[in-house]
Amino acid sequence: MNDVMILGAGGVGCVVGGHLSQKGHKVQLVNRSANTATAVLQHGLRLELDGGLQVSHPEAVRADEAKPARFIMCCTKTNQTAAALQSIMPAIKPDTIIVSMQNGLGNGALLADVTGCEVLHGVTMIPATVLAPAHVRSLGTHKSWLGPLNPASARQNELAKELSDMLTDAGIATDFVSEVSVKIWQKACFNVAMNGVSALADASPGLIGDTASLKAEVHALADEALTVAAALGIKVVSNQVHDLIDFACAEHRYHQPSMLQDIRASRQTEIGSLNDYIVQQAEAIAIDVPRNRLVSGLIHARQAANSFWKDRR
Repeated sequence: MNDVMILGAGGVGCVVGGHLSQKGHKVQLVNRSANTATAVLQHGLRLELDGGLQVSHPEAVRADEAKPARFIMCCTKTNQTAAALQSIMPAIKPDTIIVSMQNGLGNGALLADVTGCEVLHGVTMIPATVLAPAHVRSLGTHKSWLGPLNPASARQNELAKELSDMLTDAGIATDFVSEVSVKIWQKACFNVAMNGVSALADASPGLIGDTASLKAEVHALADEALTVAAALGIKVVSNQVHDLIDFACAEHRYHQPSMLQDIRASRQTEIGSLNDYIVQQAEAIAIDVPRNRLVSGLIHARQAANSFWKDRR
């Protein structure tokens, strides 16, 4: 049995899989396309890191060739999660541990619903730019946080601590946090504020920061999400979210958030686990979030726009 399966060998998946493989763990990369498997077979898994080029040789296959693993780390886009898990169901065993360190909210619960397995979840700040299949650039320091889906489960806490230690030992600095939902919501509140606006305005964080009225709306979007989090008992430190927005606007001037990249490429976005999720939770507890509702509607319309106009007679 493999130690770890990386389900979705994009940027972050390759960085995690490459580090674990380099440390000697038995890793399998699983992707829908055969391009990753072909690239790994021909050139190895190539990571451009601060210390130079690192090449490792994990197994890489398509979903129908997936083999059981102790930990299955789901690194797909959130809108692809359910279908990706369904595609590897024969490899999921009763004692498999499913792990999410994806963007957005509600991922852990989704993994548990689809698989019925023990689930760990968390969030990562790993920077990753895909240069080609199985060829990723990841520069600079980063931090990840991991914990149990059910903080009351002693077994899930033990498993989360074990995997956190394994990742840290492999060079992926990961803190074990039993109440990890706070970290997940903190990053999600930032993404809820920035990603949709960036995609709709075709704007980097730097351009948002340069546009005073738009930057004010971004902070207001974050405040709506923070209000929902507080009502749900999630104790996110609001100043840290707002500081992160200001930092991104100042220091990541030309960064292209994934939602902007998806809109440019006419792909579906992760809006379902971000602004959509905030709207749904807010409606359930009778909180008004008009800015998040507007961004949600605009992104859904923007995703449909290309096909809509193609159908015009």
